[in-house]
Amino acid sequence: MDLLACPDDPIPVPLAHDKTPYLCRELWDGGLFRTYAHRKSKTSIIPPMLRQVPGVPPADQPYLESLYPTPRDELQPFLQTWLFFGMLAEMLGLNEIEPGGIWLMDRHLAGAEIAQLHAKMTSSSSSSSSSSSSSSGDDDGDDGDDGDNGDNHQRPKVLSAAILLSWEPLFRERLALAPDQPQRWTYLCHCLQYCTVLLISIDENVDHNVRYSIAALGEFFTTALYARATLSQPIIRLPVLGYFWNRNYLRDGGDVQARMLQNGWCPSEIDKIRSQVQGLHTMHYTSRLKKALPWLHHSGCSESLCRAFQLNLATYTPAHTSDGCACALLDVDESVVSEILINSDSYPVLRLDKYTTRDLADVEIHVEAYRDDVWANGLGNPTRTSLPRCQIARVAKLVAALPLAPGTTEPPRLWLDTLCCPIEPQAKLISLARMADVYRKAHHVLVLDTSLTAFKYEGSHPAELLVRAFVSSPWMRRLWTLQEGALGRTLQIQFADRAVNNMALLTELFQIARQDARLMRIWQDINHEYTQLLGFSPKTGPENTLVWPQPSLCTLQRALHFRTVSVASDEPLCISTLMNLDTTYIASVTTAEERMVRVWEKLAQTQGGIPARVLFYLDEKINIPGWRWAPKSLLASSVDDSVLTLDERVIRFFQDEHTQSLGVPTSLGLKIMLPGYRVLLASIFPGLPLHPWPEVLKPSEDQILLQNQETGQWFRIVDWYRAKKLPTWTHEELLAWDKREDGPLCRAVDTRRCAILVDEKLAMEDGARTGCLVQVEGKTSSRDTPTVDDTPDPRSEPSLPVRVRRDRRVIMSELTVAEGRMMTMIQHLADVVARDESTAAYLEVQKSVRPGSTEWDTAEENVRQKMKQVMREAWLAHPETLQQTMKDTVGEGMDDYAWVFIPKLFSHKTALRELTDQVWIVD
Repeated sequence: MDLLACPDDPIPVPLAHDKTPYLCRELWDGGLFRTYAHRKSKTSIIPPMLRQVPGVPPADQPYLESLYPTPRDELQPFLQTWLFFGMLAEMLGLNEIEPGGIWLMDRHLAGAEIAQLHAKMTSSSSSSSSSSSSSSGDDDGDDGDDGDNGDNHQRPKVLSAAILLSWEPLFRERLALAPDQPQRWTYLCHCLQYCTVLLISIDENVDHNVRYSIAALGEFFTTALYARATLSQPIIRLPVLGYFWNRNYLRDGGDVQARMLQNGWCPSEIDKIRSQVQGLHTMHYTSRLKKALPWLHHSGCSESLCRAFQLNLATYTPAHTSDGCACALLDVDESVVSEILINSDSYPVLRLDKYTTRDLADVEIHVEAYRDDVWANGLGNPTRTSLPRCQIARVAKLVAALPLAPGTTEPPRLWLDTLCCPIEPQAKLISLARMADVYRKAHHVLVLDTSLTAFKYEGSHPAELLVRAFVSSPWMRRLWTLQEGALGRTLQIQFADRAVNNMALLTELFQIARQDARLMRIWQDINHEYTQLLGFSPKTGPENTLVWPQPSLCTLQRALHFRTVSVASDEPLCISTLMNLDTTYIASVTTAEERMVRVWEKLAQTQGGIPARVLFYLDEKINIPGWRWAPKSLLASSVDDSVLTLDERVIRFFQDEHTQSLGVPTSLGLKIMLPGYRVLLASIFPGLPLHPWPEVLKPSEDQILLQNQETGQWFRIVDWYRAKKLPTWTHEELLAWDKREDGPLCRAVDTRRCAILVDEKLAMEDGARTGCLVQVEGKTSSRDTPTVDDTPDPRSEPSLPVRVRRDRRVIMSELTVAEGRMMTMIQHLADVVARDESTAAYLEVQKSVRPGSTEWDTAEENVRQKMKQVMREAWLAHPETLQQTMKDTVGEGMDDYAWVFIPKLFSHKTALRELTDQVWIVD
C-alpha cells in the first residue's frame, strides 16, 4: 500500500491500515503471465469473461469460484504471486512472452532477478512506514533473505513497493528490449486488463490491502504505459480497454468511507468522489486530505444532499472578514446599476477607491463595470446591493493583485453579483440575461472559497492544491459557481497567500507527473474535471479562436449532478446561462417548475429535440400537464429519494446513430416514436371477474408475467424502483412499500388502458430491457381496448398518435424457453381451477359474505386445496417441466409451495400485442 499516492501531510491512520502482508508461498515462475492459473491447475478461479481470450488456452476446469470460493488463506498467496510479482516481472521483461520458450532476456538471469524482486519488495513489519508519500523512497526494503524461496516462516513481512518510484529508467530500458514496440506495448495492455478483470471477479474474497496493493501497482503501470505511448514520437496507438483499478475502493459502508466521515467529510462529497474520480491513486490521495477547519456538521446529510452547506436566505447576513469587525455596510447606488442595464446593452462594473487605507470609512465604490459569485463565503446580501466595507476592501485588494490584462494600465474593474445585480425586477431580469457575457468577457474570474483560502500556495504540492480545488472544494458543488469555471477565460484560484492560474497549476503538475505515474493519474483526473467545464465554451478573447459546438445535454447533466442551489428557481436560470438560452424568456415566470418548462422548451429547439430515453430514466417530474414527462431538476440534491445514478442520469440524454428518434414537446406531452406493446386483458373464461380468488393468497407483488400474443414469448415485468431499493431496504421497509403501493403493476394492467414503451437500444447486462408503463388517455372504444382473444389484423392502417400518461419505469426480461414452458403449464392449471366447482362456490359466497366468516373461509380453503391438488398431480406427471425448471429458476424445496404461482400470477389472462413505428404523445 505504500505505493499509493498520499499528500505530504495526510490525516493520521493506524499503522496497520497501510500495511500489506507478504503472503507468497513460492516465487513467481517467470512463465507466460496469463497462463499461470493453467500451470498451477487453478483455472476454476478464471471468470467467464476471461475464458475466451485470444492467445490464452481454454480453462480446463469449470468456473466454481462464485459457488465454492477458494479459501482466502490459499487464494491470497496465489494472487499475490501471480498478479503482483508476475505483473512486476512482466513490466521488467523477465517473463516468457510467447509459447515455446521465447524471452526478451536470458532466462536464467531473469529467474535470478525474479528471486531478488521478492526480497527487494519486502520488509519486516516492524520497520515499515506508517504512510506512503508522493515522493520516491530511497530504501530498497531488502530485509529478506534472497534464498528463502518466498517462505514466510521467519518474522512477518510486508510488501514495500515505494522503491519502484526510482526504477523509471529501468522500466524504460526494459520496454526498449522488444523488437516490435507497438506489439509489445499492446500485449502489456492486455495483461493489465486481464489482471483488473480477475481482481473484480474475486473482490469479496480478498482483503482490502492485498487487493489494492495489486491494483495500485496495476494502475501505476497502466498510467505509465499509456502516458509514455502518447508522448512517444511517433505516437504509439494502444487499444482502448477498460481498467477498473479503483473499483469498490471507496465502497459504501467500507473502512475508507468510515475514516473519511470521521475526518469531516460529507456523505455527498464522498459519493461525488466515488462517482467522478476514475483513478485509484486519486481516490486514495483525496481520502487522506485534511479538511479545512472548522468542520461542518454532516449528521443530517445524505449521499445526494449536504444540508450543512445549504443557505437559509431568511436568516442569511453578510459576513465580515473577522469575527470582531462591525464596520458598516457600503451600498451601491441601485438606480445607477439599473439605469446601465435598462438603457444600454452593457452591464455595470465597479471601480473601488481608497480601499488600502486603515479607515474603512474611506472606501468608495464607483459604478462602471466586473467579478465572481461568492455568497457561500459571506459575500452575499439577499435584500440590498451592499456589503460590509471590510469585505469590499478585501476583494478589491485581491483583485488588484491579479495580473493586468495585456495593454492595460488602469486599475481593474470588477463585477460582484451582490452589488451589480439589482433587486428591482426589471433590471434584475436584464442582469440575469447578460450574466454569461460578464463571465465570458472578464479577463479573470477569481475563485474565492474558504476551503481553499485556508491553505497556502507556497510550499504546497500542485497535486494537493488541484485536488482541493477540483475534487473536494465546495466551489465545485455550488450551481452558481459552475458558470465561473465554465464560461470564464482564465480562472484564478485564491489561496491563503496568493491567487494562482489553474492552467499554471496543471502545467506544473504535468511536468512533475512525467516522472511519477501516480501523479500522472491524478493529473488526468483533474484535467478531466476541468475539460468537462470547457464543454460550455465558447469563450471570448483573442486566445480563443476555435468554433465550439453547442453543449450537449449529457455535458449539462454531468456538470450539474453534484451541484446544489439554495433557491430552486435559480436552477433554470443557471442552465439558461450555460446553454446560451433565452434567459429573459425563462426568467419572466417565477416558479421553478414554470421556468423548467421553458428550459425544456428551449433546449428542444436548440438540440433538435429531447432524447426519448428521458422517459425511462425519470425520478421526480414536473407536475404541469403536458410536461409530466420532464425532469423537474438535473440536480441530485433537488430530488427526494433518488435512485438514479450519475451514469443513468447522463445516459438518458446520450445520442448516437443507434439512439431512438428525438421527441418533440407539445402542449399535450412529448411526441415520440418508440416501439412498444399494448397490454391485453381478459378473464380466465367469460363471466369470471379478473380476480376470482381475492383472499386465497396475499402476496407482495414482485412481478407480473405477460405473453406475446403472436410469438408466445413470455416476459417478466418488475417495478424498477422496487428492484433498485431491494438491496438496501429492511424487511419492514419492503412490507410498508408493498402495502402502500398495493400491487401497482397489476392495478395498471387492470385498467385495460395499459401499454409499455420499450428502450430497445439499451439492454442491461442480463439482456433485460427498460420499459415505461403508460396509461392510454382520452375516450376509448372497444377498438381502443383490445382483449387477449382479439386477433391482430396485419392489413390494418398505421395507427394515429396515441396519447398516454406516464405511470412508472419497469424492467422487462424474457423468460427462458424452459421457464416459459413451465408458465404455460401453470396457466393451464389456473384454467382448470377456474372451471372447477370450488371456484364457482367461492364466487357465490363473495356475493353475500364478508372475508373472515366461516362460510367464506370454508369456500376459500376448498379453492386452495384444489390448487394444491392440480399442482401436485402436474408436479408428479411433468417432472422436467415443473420440478427441474422450478429448481433451476426458483430454488430447492418448492414441492409444497409451487401451487402459489396459480393465484399469484394467473388470476386472469394477460398478453402483449407488439406495436412498431407507433407514435406516442407522453405526458
